[in-house]
Amino acid sequence: MATADGGRAREVLDDLFARAREGQGRAVLLTGAAGMGKTTLVHELQDHALGAGARVLTAIASRAERDLSMGVVGQLTAAAGAPVDTALPPAGAGGPATGATLRAVDAFHRLMHGLAERDPLVITVDDAHEMDAASRHCLLYLVRRVGAARILVVLGERADTSQPGSALTSEFVRNPRCALVQLGRLSVTATAAVLAALPGPRPAPETAPLWQRASGGSPLLLRALLDDRADGAAAEPAAGEAFRLAVRHLLDQLDPAAIRTAHGLAVLGDDATTADLDRLLDLPGGTAARAVAAMDALGLTEDGRYRVPAVRATALAELAPQDRAALHRAAARLLYRQAATGEVARHLVAGGPVDESWALAVLRDTAEQALRTNDPERALTCLRVAHDGCSDPRQRAQVRAELVQAEWEVDPAAVRVHLPGLVEDHRAGLLGHRQSIRLIAHLLWHGRPEEADALFADLDPVEDRLPEDSKAQLETMRVWFAHSYPVLGARYREHTLLDAAALRRSVGALDPQADGALVLHALMSEGPTGSVLATAERLLQGVVLHDPPVAPTIAALATYVHAARLDRAADWCDLLLREAEGRTPVVRAILAAASAAVESRLGNFEVARRRADLALTLVGPTSWGIAIGVPLAAKVLACTAQGDREGAAECFRVPVPDVMFQTLPGLHYLQARGRYHLSVGRYHAALGDFHACRDLMAAWDLNVSTSLSWRVYAAEALIELDSPAQARELLAEELARQGDGSGGNPWLKERSLQLLDRLGDPRPAGSAAAVPGRGAPEENGPEELSKAEQRVALLASQGCTNREIAARLFVTASTVEQHLTRAYQKLGVRGRADLPAVLGRVPAGRPADG
Repeated sequence: MATADGGRAREVLDDLFARAREGQGRAVLLTGAAGMGKTTLVHELQDHALGAGARVLTAIASRAERDLSMGVVGQLTAAAGAPVDTALPPAGAGGPATGATLRAVDAFHRLMHGLAERDPLVITVDDAHEMDAASRHCLLYLVRRVGAARILVVLGERADTSQPGSALTSEFVRNPRCALVQLGRLSVTATAAVLAALPGPRPAPETAPLWQRASGGSPLLLRALLDDRADGAAAEPAAGEAFRLAVRHLLDQLDPAAIRTAHGLAVLGDDATTADLDRLLDLPGGTAARAVAAMDALGLTEDGRYRVPAVRATALAELAPQDRAALHRAAARLLYRQAATGEVARHLVAGGPVDESWALAVLRDTAEQALRTNDPERALTCLRVAHDGCSDPRQRAQVRAELVQAEWEVDPAAVRVHLPGLVEDHRAGLLGHRQSIRLIAHLLWHGRPEEADALFADLDPVEDRLPEDSKAQLETMRVWFAHSYPVLGARYREHTLLDAAALRRSVGALDPQADGALVLHALMSEGPTGSVLATAERLLQGVVLHDPPVAPTIAALATYVHAARLDRAADWCDLLLREAEGRTPVVRAILAAASAAVESRLGNFEVARRRADLALTLVGPTSWGIAIGVPLAAKVLACTAQGDREGAAECFRVPVPDVMFQTLPGLHYLQARGRYHLSVGRYHAALGDFHACRDLMAAWDLNVSTSLSWRVYAAEALIELDSPAQARELLAEELARQGDGSGGNPWLKERSLQLLDRLGDPRPAGSAAAVPGRGAPEENGPEELSKAEQRVALLASQGCTNREIAARLFVTASTVEQHLTRAYQKLGVRGRADLPAVLGRVPAGRPADG
């Protein structure tokens, strides 16, 4: 038996036809899996024979006519115009060796030979495996006696029916005038030849391996892929409707057990073994292996895996929804026994939870793991199925609490609808203590501090009985309440569990949430002292490489902002944002908002605006809760500085919760709104907002902060309102608060001095030296730069481009641009052309890299 692709088989048929024309009768049995091109070859031979003057008789056998005695022969004799007596007994009723049969066989034989005497004769029968027994007897009789006639008999038979020992195979193997050709799958070379023969635009020859793999070497599937080319010249295969129809046709050729196996493989997926399939489908051992081999032969699978997703999708689509769900549930049970938890959850989601108690635990565990790996969508999917399958009220409440946590990671706005129900679940004692503590966080975020306070009151009496980790979580929530709601959470500002001595313990990634609370507590009680800053730095260094949680990260950044260490805060924000590419939208949005707030205070308004827009795009305004004030304030400051009044005004059209003005984000918002009023000449409105900042900061005891200063801007409004004495008083207070050293906010110092100049007042002694770009002594000018800014500025002064600097310092070009912008502002220069002169005043021996 020769195995050949379509091209080689075509050559064999052409040779056999040429021999038959010369009086050397031949017969050929074409075998091959469905879709391998048997029918196409038969049709091509028919066309070739007709063109060469031969007479062609054709028949197609059918499973529906297997019991129609002489059905195929009847087609052939009818085509010849001379019907043969077909009144024969049915197949199997006494066999073909009867008088009537012999007469019909002899008549058919004489008719065919008579036709061949006039013209070469080609007889083709497609799907010969479906032929009735009497017709098969007639044709085999003719095949044995074809040698001396100008006759070519071509039978097409499906490969899985052409087993050794079958009547057709036996005859064609032992008869020297017969050829047995098995059609195999197209090779890469044969596929390339098909592509090259296409008319018009065609895929490049080097893409042939892609087309061969996608089609599995099946001519039928390859033709379907080529038909699906939308533009007629697609470089790579893409399955479309033609491909799906071809796959459906091939699946229809499988026997029932193989079709079930195809469905089971589509449900279980690529990791399924044939033994798994036998167990899943309750098939006798080895059935799935034979079915998979049949699908491999059709080009649908390779090594028991579907070649392309479209084949699997088509097999799944053939299943009725209820049958598909039942298979998924059966797969869940099978894989649970094999301890494949992640896959079990996938099947429970697709088929719905099963009645067994383990199903709920699997879904919840999978959701928890998905949240750890920043895949909240998968967590949501698992928890929704778990929630729908819960009948026990306590379990249902606890699953809903977990569902809310996952929803917050995707869209915090979706959480609001669940909050009343969760509060009721807490009061009914249906939630665990950890879930009640998490509920407090959601209530605070969405501006419901009174309900959060009530939950604290419920948990206070049982605190001593809580596990240590739950105690730490509860204390963390108290600190965040006190920080975010300075008045409503005032009673939580002092607590014996967190004191100054705790700063001496090591912080890092073991319990970053507790570390974040520690930093916040110290910041509120001591202010941004050196020890607090050092702890914040250690915290960030400890968590940045470990997928840092948001709350402690923001706590550490807040410490830098309150201490006016904005450069360091900006550097950390850059790093955190770069590392957050794979995080959830909410995490990225919060980090972007924090960065926007820092950059707007550094004067990097373009960067601030981009990051504020990013934050508001990743998470819509309705999802931000009380935190909406932070990105809005940053964008207002940036738009105001850039002269984009409409952009700033648009921010004020975004609704904000009333309770926000009792929070720190509300303070940011008030200050930004005041600066906007100032920019458009609404001085009374501006002064009102700045005085509101003053009153709130005094009531909240937030005078440790220099980043939310209101005095300079209030002084500017007072000057415009012709109140110079009050303006002088505020400017003096601001300069005293900023100090003479390197601490404080240099931009506020500079603005204060500029306003004193405007009033005609002398500057305080030594103030010029403390402010860059204002006549400071030569050896002190560059000292205002951070180490990172010094390195960038020095390389820029030497003629390096931003990209070259980024490559040498292992940072991004955006970071270089930001450092340069800050350096220009601090040094009082316009651009890099002025840097060599200024940096040349650095004292000899001072290392440029710090």
